[in-house]
Amino acid sequence: MSIRGFRTLWIRLQIEDRRFIKIPFPIQLYIFEELLDCFLDILIIGCFFAPKVPAPNSSSRISIHFIKELVIDVIQLLRSLNGDEPYDLIDVTTNKVKVLIKVR
Repeated sequence: MSIRGFRTLWIRLQIEDRRFIKIPFPIQLYIFEELLDCFLDILIIGCFFAPKVPAPNSSSRISIHFIKELVIDVIQLLRSLNGDEPYDLIDVTTNKVKVLIKVR
């Protein structure tokens, strides 16, 4: 694997003429994708033992099947972020605030 394919999420925030606050995402996107893939394997096994619809008397309407679908969607989102050349995801400037999110 090439190092050029490993993307990192960078966030910059500037509020009213102050210095930029730089927040690098602590892990690279491909590692986060791999962690979610492992978690998805655990969820798939859990789905064999859990009912598809939550019990009507339970306090939570969120089922393990819903969480599995959500993790699949997040993995697809990460793959789309990881796919191309480095780019600016968000670059918004107003009178008092500047927000810049880069995928590098």
